[in-house]
Amino acid sequence: MLLNYLYSEFYEEQVFLDLLGLSSTDWQSLLERRVMPAASYLFTNSSLCVSFLGQYQERELYRFHLKSHRRWFEDLQCFGLTQEQAAKAFFLSRFRSAKEAFLAGELGARLHALHPDVMADFDGALEERTWGHFLNGTYGICTRDGQPDTIFQKQAGVRFIEKMTETEPRQFSKEHLGLLRQTVDFLDGVESEFAPHEVSQSSRQRCIIDVRKRYLAERAAA
Repeated sequence: MLLNYLYSEFYEEQVFLDLLGLSSTDWQSLLERRVMPAASYLFTNSSLCVSFLGQYQERELYRFHLKSHRRWFEDLQCFGLTQEQAAKAFFLSRFRSAKEAFLAGELGARLHALHPDVMADFDGALEERTWGHFLNGTYGICTRDGQPDTIFQKQAGVRFIEKMTETEPRQFSKEHLGLLRQTVDFLDGVESEFAPHEVSQSSRQRCIIDVRKRYLAERAAA
């Protein structure tokens, strides 16, 4: 099941490099210059082959890259972003634009009016951490496409849901319950499904599955 998930959402590294038209040396250069995300998953496979002539054991390491990170590489090529400073500036420009668009939209405006303190977390320190996590492949694990816009949306969705669910279900008004439902659906649209063994530890479990069960299903059944 794990391999099915990995091969459906990710490219094994050599396939990824072939699609990008890169050699291993080219790829290492991109990683060293800190302009491309590293593999999101490392998978070690141990195999045993048995025949009349004896046994043979082999151990291989596979690196899996989110398929949509191909789009990030294409942006680097398109805009000539060859060094970290330029790539990071491009990333943060999109991240901040996503924040502005979110706050200008109906859902974001309502959430911000209800919990204005949440957006205070989106400061320079968070941006630095986000860039670091992007480079180490983390957002290939927890977002559907690993793009800067989606990363902001995921972060905002999680933070607002965590804030809203500090309140017990019985204290929710019908209006606030509807807002919570919209926010959970919003997060569901940008957050990954996660690998099967990771779901129980993930923000998908905490902010989508558990919230729907505890807050939304209860009220729907009432």
